Amino acid sequence: MSDKNRHSQPFVMVFSLTIILFALSQFNTEYTVAGYKTKKVAPLSDILQKGLFKKVPLTHPVITDSIIVKDSTDFALRQTDSTNIFDFENDSTSALAHFFQSLNSTKKQKHKTRIAYFGDSMIEGDLITQDFRECLQNYFGGTGVGYVPITSIVSGFRTSVFHSFDGWTTYNLLESIPSNHSLGIAGYCFVPNTFVDTTNLTAGSSVKYTAVKRNHLNKFIETKLLYGKSEGENYVIINGNRYKLSGTNTVNQLVVNTSAQQINARFQCKSAIDIYGFSMESDSGVFVDNFSFRGNSGLPIQKVKQPIYTATNDCLGYDLIILEYGLNAVNPVVTDFSWYERGMNTVIKHMQASFPNASILLISVGDKSYRKDGVYQTDPSVPILVEAQKRMAKDNKLAFWSLYDAMGGNGSMVKWVEGDTVFANKDYTHFNFKGAHKVGKLLFSKIISEYNDYNKQLNQKNLN
Repeated sequence: MSDKNRHSQPFVMVFSLTIILFALSQFNTEYTVAGYKTKKVAPLSDILQKGLFKKVPLTHPVITDSIIVKDSTDFALRQTDSTNIFDFENDSTSALAHFFQSLNSTKKQKHKTRIAYFGDSMIEGDLITQDFRECLQNYFGGTGVGYVPITSIVSGFRTSVFHSFDGWTTYNLLESIPSNHSLGIAGYCFVPNTFVDTTNLTAGSSVKYTAVKRNHLNKFIETKLLYGKSEGENYVIINGNRYKLSGTNTVNQLVVNTSAQQINARFQCKSAIDIYGFSMESDSGVFVDNFSFRGNSGLPIQKVKQPIYTATNDCLGYDLIILEYGLNAVNPVVTDFSWYERGMNTVIKHMQASFPNASILLISVGDKSYRKDGVYQTDPSVPILVEAQKRMAKDNKLAFWSLYDAMGGNGSMVKWVEGDTVFANKDYTHFNFKGAHKVGKLLFSKIISEYNDYNKQLNQKNLN
């Protein structure tokens, strides 16, 4: 055999073997013999698994529905990205128009823009919302943490305000409450102890808030106390000053210009009264109120009566309602969420009636993993629920943001837990502080992108 043939022989053998393997890969070579199962021949499987020539599946089909195609070509093209906010208003008017108009007013003059962010344990302890708030206040101005309840099961965990309390009876929307009490906007009501002697300034149920050393949160400029109907001799002492709690409205407010780093409030009430919470804010800027409720699927928030929502809105004036739920509805065995869809459609209509002028943004459930055959993977019910939530937004003409897609879609929670930078907890469900920070900033960037598009289209219309 010549040297030339000897040198080419390995190449011929490898080439021939490759041709044979490719040929075999076109047939089903999986067989079970004597209890042993052969594998399908797949010569490029290792390469594909490691990412070379990797085909990334779309978590959702590209949307070309005319419902979300607006006047701007750039806007329409951007909507094909499932990580962006979808606008399901049925004409060229944005579903977030009222919110954006308020932001424009805040940017140009002394004006308040307020957001009510409703959610489950994903936003507990002001997670996500504190970063979202900070970004908005950096951009549009404003000082204050916004609404904070009287008591909280996560007061020791929250880092956007220091919070302590003593001497309260608490009712919430996941339990039956006495008929003479009403739940507030956050799904809670807090009842102070009653007693006869109101001359002792150190007696009574108390709550204390202390500002933290962070941008926009380091002082309380204007403080609002929200409470229910008050009959008889009911008082609150705030930073040494005594105020009578009077009012026949469903929700009443006491506004105090504090300019302090701490709010010390002591309630001395002779009759039962519902106290809802304090709001710390400035005379202008953007404020984000965190209404988290652990274990809440979203369906129970309709237990808060429309007059309560409406009366609270009269006091605080909301421009955007954000609904982020679904974590407590997903389950690996659930394949049909029509029951949840019907229930949440009722909730959405309840919120639209309660906040008639506010824009509404529906945020989907994020990715959630469960252990199967020793391996963590996406709960199969998550993408099914995301599609149901998208339909809710479309049916009710809301804005919609898929947190699931923004995280990376299928398998993303595993990466957030096991990646080089850890963004989520070992329960493969909840974000840690880094993850919440990432999501809050991402939500802000998507909102601002929509806001800039809105103003671009507004300017184009004014020029025509």
